[in-house]
Amino acid sequence: MTKDRAGESYWNNVWGTKQAITPIDIGYYTHRLFHELYQKYLPVDENLSVAEIGCALSAYLPYFHRYFGYQVHGFDYEADAVEKTAAIYKAMGLKAHIRHRDFFSHAPAPAYDLLTSFGVFEHFEDLEGSIAHTKHYLKKRGMILTVIPNMNGLVGFLQKTFNRKVYDVHIPYTAEEIRDAHEKAGYHTLFCDYFGLYQAGVVNLEGVRHEAWLQKALAVPGKPFYHMNRVFGLRLDSKWTSPYIVYIGKLDA
Repeated sequence: MTKDRAGESYWNNVWGTKQAITPIDIGYYTHRLFHELYQKYLPVDENLSVAEIGCALSAYLPYFHRYFGYQVHGFDYEADAVEKTAAIYKAMGLKAHIRHRDFFSHAPAPAYDLLTSFGVFEHFEDLEGSIAHTKHYLKKRGMILTVIPNMNGLVGFLQKTFNRKVYDVHIPYTAEEIRDAHEKAGYHTLFCDYFGLYQAGVVNLEGVRHEAWLQKALAVPGKPFYHMNRVFGLRLDSKWTSPYIVYIGKLDA
């Protein structure tokens, strides 16, 4: 199935009240870990283009332009959020091509050097078909970066416990399933794994009673992990502790 489990009304609520985009701070430990990973696998080249699936109010496109020089593009199926995103980017001075488009459309589309998504494919039951359609937007030997929340371990348990409604619009795909879907679509895997340390911010508590207090309480267990990573470089990435699954690959042809 290619129907979004969340649905357009869910995304209307998510983006409806947000009016600004906070730039990604690579000094923050999670962003620093991602930045180091991207530096390892992604080229820096101002002649390359990046497109983001589900780009509504995304901080990632300005990030890729700033640190990798990419020409930025994006599309989303939530029309109001597309208009708002384009206006914010314009105010930021970022030249961006933001389009109102359903990812699953077969209509002609530009081809990009890098296609990214951050929290998209876990909402679709037909994972293999969804990943296969990404090739509609890529140049030959184009690259893909797919990031989804890891709903298999601690983050998934907390999401299910405190906000089951949000948990239910996600499918708890494993890293193995993400890798297999990409490789069946013709991608050569450069990186695929559970990624990052415990991060309470991945747990969506919107609308939950005592939301602010609970968010602070859930953040406490992560502090020792942050300290150990900062001082000793200790990494405890695993299916049970990591908040993300990350895939980076390249089309063979």
